[in-house]
Amino acid sequence: MAAKNSVPLGYVDLPDGSKAIYPMNDIFLNYTFEDVEYWEALRLTANLIIAAYKQYKPTTKVKTITGDIKVRTQYQHLFRKDNTTRDQDLKMVEDDANSTYLEFQNRAKPDVPIEIRSVEYFGLGIGQSKGKLANQIWLLAQDVETVLYDETFTRYILNDEVTGKDHPTTSGIMYVSLTKLSKEDSPAGEMAAFLLGKVDEPKNEVVKKITDAFKKSFQTFKTDKEVARMLSLADRYRHDGVVEGEERGAINAADKFLELIKSGFTPEDAHREITSEYGKHKEK
Repeated sequence: MAAKNSVPLGYVDLPDGSKAIYPMNDIFLNYTFEDVEYWEALRLTANLIIAAYKQYKPTTKVKTITGDIKVRTQYQHLFRKDNTTRDQDLKMVEDDANSTYLEFQNRAKPDVPIEIRSVEYFGLGIGQSKGKLANQIWLLAQDVETVLYDETFTRYILNDEVTGKDHPTTSGIMYVSLTKLSKEDSPAGEMAAFLLGKVDEPKNEVVKKITDAFKKSFQTFKTDKEVARMLSLADRYRHDGVVEGEERGAINAADKFLELIKSGFTPEDAHREITSEYGKHKEK
């Protein structure tokens, strides 16, 4: 959910009216970074965050991403419904070895709490890494105090309680408060402000490259018929929940719909699953 007075990338025309699309829209992000043309913008985004964190914690072992990259998204599940392996929204692999997973999280309290879901993804990433790095970066539009503790950045790694030594596998989960970061006068702060819809025309040249990529992708996104279909289906569940007087249920239903699509359900099967589940709730 976008913050008050935030600036959208633009609007997509749907059968029941236009829908504002913000930089952290889940469907838009998957659509954009499926295209190799925009991979560099994702690297720049990750590196701005990492560079800002290195200033925050100079002794960190996390490094910026400098090698050749490949990006995997959930686009195939969302739009083409094939049998590709489920992964996180955005996975950047450097030199066919180390991986960085980026999660753009809009809500502080999704169905599965952030502190649980992030560890689940962290474990899956390490399990698939074959001994290589599998870092997580969670960009939080709303602060999650159970992992942030009122900080702009936190990063969790495996550490020995007895010796105080870090585990040889130095992969970690980084959480970023975009709201706090957006208040800083820095390139990373300006980028955070853009992701939150607070800035439309950045001054920093690196941030401008990122925002230009988002805006260019949106020009194709807004005219794609399959995109309109997906957005219409997701919004339909929000509408149904509001009609029933259950705003929380509306948000959960829309999130559930996208999660089912990501896990391999067709839109039709996802519809049947959610309809069945909500029907059971109404009977109780």
